[in-house]
Amino acid sequence: MDAHIHRRLASPVVALLLRTPITPNQVTLLSAVVGVGASIALVLGTFRPPLRLVSGLLLIVAVVLDCCDGQLARARGVSSTYGAILDGLADYVVGVGICLSGGYVMATLYGSPWYWLLAVLGLASTAVQSALFDHTKTRYIARVARGYSEREEDLAKVARDRDQAWRERRLKDAFLLWLYHQYSAAQHAALMIPPSPDPAEYRRRNAGRMRAWSWLGVGTHFLLGYVLILASYWWAGALAWFFIISASLLNLLLAALVLLEPRQVGP
Repeated sequence: MDAHIHRRLASPVVALLLRTPITPNQVTLLSAVVGVGASIALVLGTFRPPLRLVSGLLLIVAVVLDCCDGQLARARGVSSTYGAILDGLADYVVGVGICLSGGYVMATLYGSPWYWLLAVLGLASTAVQSALFDHTKTRYIARVARGYSEREEDLAKVARDRDQAWRERRLKDAFLLWLYHQYSAAQHAALMIPPSPDPAEYRRRNAGRMRAWSWLGVGTHFLLGYVLILASYWWAGALAWFFIISASLLNLLLAALVLLEPRQVGP
């Protein structure tokens, strides 16, 4: 969804941003602010459907901006550990906010606390699916492209920066660097997989499997989110289908792909 929709929408925005002093990190923060605004509008729209339309439109803007920051960083040839941390946190903040807001709207409109449980299941499913897709994508690229620049950062340097932050009592920085180190360590482990002796043949045999995995990426979840939020203008119950689809159909897809993975990822 990111490749075919969101990044294409982001490209002209990036072209405009290149002419300004706006940094990729500032774009990330703006994306998070707009995404939080979408969550607030969704809550305020519990009994006012037009605000649910506003929420859906704000979420579209947030998702497009989320694609802009990476494109802008690559176009300018800049990247940083804090930029990667900020980008990941922004996605989680927006995702959690939308899920909790949707749970609130459903529980309030229909007077049932069970919608909160459904929201938690949907949120947990989304987080697991996105993380496992990211890890699988890293392993796949390691086999077919002999490296993955977004995951080749020096983890020893990240650890040194983390320890320095602890010593200087910069607890927020230390905690963020610790989280980033833990997550990146798992991704680096995936890069230890030896490249395929025939990358072209490996890509041919596994391209379909990776396309199926890509449906579990964060772009799919955000698209599903804003489409159903917009649909809730006409039918409030559409919000529940985000959680239902994430916790059922997408989890079934995840289970099938995990079962198939050991039989198809040989060198």
